[in-house]
Amino acid sequence: MQLADLHALNLDAVQDGLCVVAAGHPMTKLGADMQALCEAFEARGIYHLLLELDVGRFVVNLQRSAQGRRYFLRKSREQQSEANLFVALSRTDAIFDCIAGGDWRLAMEIRNLSPQDWTPDGEYPEDFCYHALLHAYVAAVMLRTGLDAAEQLRLRLESIVADIQDSAIDVARLDLCTAFLASDETAFWKTFEQLVTISGESAAAVPLADGRVFEFPWLAADRFVSIELVAWIALARSRRFRPPQPEYERCPSVAWLNGRVEMASDPFLMIESQFGL
Repeated sequence: MQLADLHALNLDAVQDGLCVVAAGHPMTKLGADMQALCEAFEARGIYHLLLELDVGRFVVNLQRSAQGRRYFLRKSREQQSEANLFVALSRTDAIFDCIAGGDWRLAMEIRNLSPQDWTPDGEYPEDFCYHALLHAYVAAVMLRTGLDAAEQLRLRLESIVADIQDSAIDVARLDLCTAFLASDETAFWKTFEQLVTISGESAAAVPLADGRVFEFPWLAADRFVSIELVAWIALARSRRFRPPQPEYERCPSVAWLNGRVEMASDPFLMIESQFGL
């Protein structure tokens, strides 16, 4: 399947997802749909980047993915359906979308709307700690406080990963967080390159001929660009770490943000207002 075909299929998925939101179903029924819609927005940004080198649309769609997550969390709170498993902190990669998309204020809003504790039935503990650590770092930067909360989550992640040493990606993520919080730039880039390799092998395991790609066209986007890796580049640059290589696999330099970032309009607020949700 060609990229242009995936892009077209993915646009259909975005439009269908927005129609589902506009129908006004309660959030208890929309967890999977909202997760898929956020992933489709993220993929839409990736396909714009790959097909057109359109950095603006890449950024806008990452922000809209995160806006979808904010909408779901906010409406879940309003409807008192926060026990929904899809509310669990690491069910989406919204934190990476915010960082890669240059909207740290949105990351803070999502953090404040998200559960502060692990949801045992909705996520793995290592995934919770990893995402929560990044939320804590963003909060520390935005609120100009220390990194104590992030370090406590790193220690918690370290304890969990000690029991799953066979999970190469979790070990790499822990090592990356450790080097990052310690401001060890040399160790950071060494571990970052390991994460590039490990996550790339995982992404390549989904062939483009897989029948699931026709139904879920956003699945293929991660083969080409990793928003997690792009976000880590942004985080590194926030600490003045300089990438030793001009390019990384699935993390093209064109995706690294430079200068002013335009804030995207929020389609979910528009739907909410238009349909009185």
